[in-house]
Amino acid sequence: MKPLKQKLQSLLNIAFLSTAILTFGACSEENDPISPEIANISGKWDGTIDHPGYDSGTISFQILQNDDNINGSFSMRLVKSNGAENYGGTLSGAKTGNNKYSVTLTGTNFTWISDLTLNSVTLSGGWESSRNSLSGSISVKKD
Repeated sequence: MKPLKQKLQSLLNIAFLSTAILTFGACSEENDPISPEIANISGKWDGTIDHPGYDSGTISFQILQNDDNINGSFSMRLVKSNGAENYGGTLSGAKTGNNKYSVTLTGTNFTWISDLTLNSVTLSGGWESSRNSLSGSISVKKD
């Protein structure tokens, strides 16, 4: 009777190890359940903008994503020692890769091109003017 019990125990151990290997193998880096690609970035995003002519700045995006295309609006407030200026306009662009977006911000007197990357809950990257050598950075979080 003892050899049968040992064989059953061995089979149970093998079954347990096989299940454990299959379970942990499914959680490889390619199938990371903790940080999947965000399917849609639609919504309100608020954060900061760095502009070389100002001391500080805040920026908000209202984004609507349809497939890989994004559209919407933006508003920003740029502050320097003698006051603040408010700007706004349209936002357009497209998803260009895994959590990467090319965005154009068009205001009354300017057009800025930006390549943004989504990391967890932050959309950030650089911007540059299409008319002159101005450039800076943007970082926004989804509300």
